[in-house]
Amino acid sequence: MNEEKMIEGKIRELAEKTGIDLIGFFSVEPLWEFLPYLIKRHQDGFSTGFEGGEPEERIDYRRAFPAAKAGIVIGISNYQSFETMPDDQVRGQFASVSWGEDYHLVLRRKMNALMEALNDERKKSGSRPIHYQVFIDNSPLVDRGSAYRAGLGFFGKNNCLIHQQLGSFFFIGQIIVDCHIIFEQPQLVENGCGTCRRCLDACPNQALGENSCLDPSKCISYLTQKKSLTADEESRISTYLYGCDICQKVCPYNQNLEPTREAAFTIDADTASPLLEDILTLTNKGFKRRYGNTASGWRGKKNLIRNAQLIRKNKKKT
Repeated sequence: MNEEKMIEGKIRELAEKTGIDLIGFFSVEPLWEFLPYLIKRHQDGFSTGFEGGEPEERIDYRRAFPAAKAGIVIGISNYQSFETMPDDQVRGQFASVSWGEDYHLVLRRKMNALMEALNDERKKSGSRPIHYQVFIDNSPLVDRGSAYRAGLGFFGKNNCLIHQQLGSFFFIGQIIVDCHIIFEQPQLVENGCGTCRRCLDACPNQALGENSCLDPSKCISYLTQKKSLTADEESRISTYLYGCDICQKVCPYNQNLEPTREAAFTIDADTASPLLEDILTLTNKGFKRRYGNTASGWRGKKNLIRNAQLIRKNKKKT
């Protein structure tokens, strides 16, 4: 079998056919440039516990996939906008991260389809099949670090990776392969936040700071997923049942975006902002049917009901 290298152009062509919005390529040398930031976050006590590894582990691709020779990173838009529901019912909100089918499943499907198409092409030419592993924020690896290295965006003050056309409303997936890829060295995207501080000012709890600093104990998204809350943290759950989009919604790069073309993410306004009473009365069967296949499902029914109870309780105080 030939040890033929993969060519960027062919991969991009197949990615477009697979319905992938963004694609980039990166070297699998450790992300040394991110290590000081990760160490500082760890030392400051800003790790959430969801990262799944020590800072040194999070920058090392070969620790995650020992045969690694190159990396592919993809982005899939999930942007949608909804009109406010025309009623006076008490509702909660699900953040965009949990709209539609669980993005882990969708991106895994897309990446596997891409690699199957590539291996079909290689089989025709007599090249050996590519061995690979896919990652969708389910490993210690820093997915946004890979996407930044691949030139897909810059780190905004809201901690999101921002792309000029898709804003920050896109999911990132990584494919680490055991084959070299011939690709043009990507141009790193210059930070485009400037003096803007809309996200910092919009965050109700001032969870965001300069230099992409994020205090998870003040972040609504993190708190909605945390198992146990202090009384102070409970007071911060006032709108969102799962996640939070406040810092993204105010970002100038997220205005007037094109809606996602991925049907698996498409939902309606009532699903994005359900009646609080419907959440409070969820049965196990109802939870599995409505949320078991979404990104919010991993935390279980108890967290959703608790958050709904806190929204109701905190609304009564205002």
